Amino acid sequence: MKRLQKIFRDYAEDFFVFVGLILINVATFRLSVTAGLYMLGFSCLAIGIFTALHPPKRYPP
Repeated sequence: MKRLQKIFRDYAEDFFVFVGLILINVATFRLSVTAGLYMLGFSCLAIGIFTALHPPKRYPP
């Protein structure tokens, strides 16, 4: 149970950010396909820059 709490604590923020990006992209695609593609490209770029600046943490087993 403690391991599950630790996993949820470490990845909850990432999960909600990812879900937020998905919802923003879906809403933008509903407005216009071209705008949706631009937003999707921006989201992928933002995720790539964020993961490059903040690499995943390595925990000892």
